[in-house]
Amino acid sequence: MATTATSRPPVRISKVANRYLLFDIDDVIYLRRNHNIGSVYIGLIPQNPQQNVFNGLPVELMPEEAQVLVKKKAAYVVDDAVFHLCRLTSLDYLSRRAYEQSLQAEGRQAQLMSLEYKLQNTPDEFRNKQKKTKTKLQQTSSEANVAGSLATVRAAHREEEPNLFDASPPTSRRQSQAPKESSKGWPVTPTTSGILLTPPPELDTPSVPVDTPPSYPLFAHLQHKGYFTMPGIRFGCDYNVYPGDPLRFHSHFQATSYGWEEQINLIDIVACGRLGTNVKKSYLIGGEVSGVSKAGVSEKEQKEVEEGVPPPVRCFSIEWAVM
Repeated sequence: MATTATSRPPVRISKVANRYLLFDIDDVIYLRRNHNIGSVYIGLIPQNPQQNVFNGLPVELMPEEAQVLVKKKAAYVVDDAVFHLCRLTSLDYLSRRAYEQSLQAEGRQAQLMSLEYKLQNTPDEFRNKQKKTKTKLQQTSSEANVAGSLATVRAAHREEEPNLFDASPPTSRRQSQAPKESSKGWPVTPTTSGILLTPPPELDTPSVPVDTPPSYPLFAHLQHKGYFTMPGIRFGCDYNVYPGDPLRFHSHFQATSYGWEEQINLIDIVACGRLGTNVKKSYLIGGEVSGVSKAGVSEKEQKEVEEGVPPPVRCFSIEWAVM
């Protein structure tokens, strides 16, 4: 079941070099399911940087998408460099300790998953030995710390009171440290910094201003109507407009924004209309209605504007139907 908008804290959008990025896959799924935000994956594989089929995280949001989410109070924008520096310097000892323990727990979980995978592809004679190792790793962190402290005390006691008649060979330091290293699990580099957000952000968290283009009213209007929008550079427009998730539907419109008093070149309408018809789309133009006085606006409409409802926009769709 998807997390409801009321029970989930707002999503953190990281502003990096004037680009609005999402690094947490849970945030990407939430926005796609609840706010019709598809966006573009820009993560590349280092071995093959020219490919564009298997792109992954992070996800880059258009400035219009970031502004819509901020208006809905579903997200807030932070300057990534300033945010991390401020959070890391403000952590006290207990917070740092909790952060380190969470990384160790994640490393132990990754090691357990690797052992489970090896057990499925290991001959029977080696499974018993690996099961014992897995059982040791499943002990709680408190038990591991107690065992480590007891081993340290006993080792110090042996060094202080050596026994000349003890025939047992001395234990090397490398062998004594091996169980301690295995109890910590694998070292893990965190992919997100959500653990630094303690306590979770509130709905009225301040946001960094977003620089929106002139086409924002048209985008906000389409998004408010329930459409998915993607960058439309491949079809020479501002947005590709989808009736649902782009993974399930083809786009129905190629949308371009114009000013209410802006003159439109006729050749652009003909060219884009023909292109849209050839790719089974309609050419949509629209813009914010100007000249609307606030005197005739009701209190309900003013409240809707304050809550993120887009300004009035009028749209026209064009199809090329000439033989």
